[in-house]
Amino acid sequence: MTDAFASSAAHTVLLAATGLFVACLFLLLGLLSVVTRRAAAARARASASAAIRPELQDHLVEFVAGSPDDTRLRAAMAANPEDVEACILLFQGAVGGSARDRLCRLTLDLGLVHRWCEQSRSRDVLKRREAVSRLAFACVYEPCRRVAGELLLESLADPDEEVRLFACRGLALSGGGPELSRLFELAIGPNLLVRTVLTEDLRPHALALVAGPLREVLRSGKAPKIAAALEILAAWERAIPLERLSEFMEHHDRRVCLLAFRLAAFLPVDLEARRTLVRGLQNSDKEIRALAIIAMGRQKMKDWLPELAASLRREDLELARHAAQALAAMPPEGWQTLQELAESPNEATAMAATEALARMRSGA
Repeated sequence: MTDAFASSAAHTVLLAATGLFVACLFLLLGLLSVVTRRAAAARARASASAAIRPELQDHLVEFVAGSPDDTRLRAAMAANPEDVEACILLFQGAVGGSARDRLCRLTLDLGLVHRWCEQSRSRDVLKRREAVSRLAFACVYEPCRRVAGELLLESLADPDEEVRLFACRGLALSGGGPELSRLFELAIGPNLLVRTVLTEDLRPHALALVAGPLREVLRSGKAPKIAAALEILAAWERAIPLERLSEFMEHHDRRVCLLAFRLAAFLPVDLEARRTLVRGLQNSDKEIRALAIIAMGRQKMKDWLPELAASLRREDLELARHAAQALAAMPPEGWQTLQELAESPNEATAMAATEALARMRSGA
């Protein structure tokens, strides 16, 4: 009885295992069939896209160049919207001015801007990134900005950092005063990636920022924000008048101090800032002394040639070379000083002066 029961149980288990195996086999075959069909469909779509995209690109070139006829693009949008969108996006970094406006107007007329607006609210972070990056491109055109500008502002609070960055770039390219103030606040925040990206995008608005938000930050007395603002100014390297530069050159925060000395190399400097540079030659911080020497050379401060010559005599070879270069930038007095110091018994002084004279002569 027991043997018969065991045999029956084993037979049942075998049948169940066989059934499970067959079911898994059919499932795998089904999945393989689905994958195969999808791959075939993807290849077919890729082949069709490859066939029509050259013609679409030709139509786009004609339209962007000034042709008023967009009927073929509209027809293609109805039949192959993804290909039209892809072709338009290929042109976004290649056109500017009125051509870019025409391209952005086309995205609006074809309904792409509204589609991107919908996708910017997606739960899928990849779709949101794509949508916001495309809106950032389109919103340079004012009619597109009326449709999607608020969405870019909302995207500044997106949980995904890349979405926030795309929104920042779009607003920097298209925004007005209130948006620029908000973007500048983000740029001087603790996130270095945001600052790096926005520094270049805010460059065209430098004068407006210096006259408003940046001035307020510099007057705030908050060292971290002041340092961030000066860092952005230093990256711009533009000759923008800056109030209280000499105060920042003597600031208690070393980072603020270093950035202010760096800015003194290319910003307009008043008499007090020049005197602060000269005092910087005696600073115990070697980096500040180096920046002071470089700034004096670029500002061509001939009234303080003796101080630069003294630096050339007492500094090590690295700073002596900076001092020699500064003197070489102020002919003829600086050149005469270099010729005298080239005979110095101090090895570093003589070497730096000789090298500067050699560069000067080869350049002449």
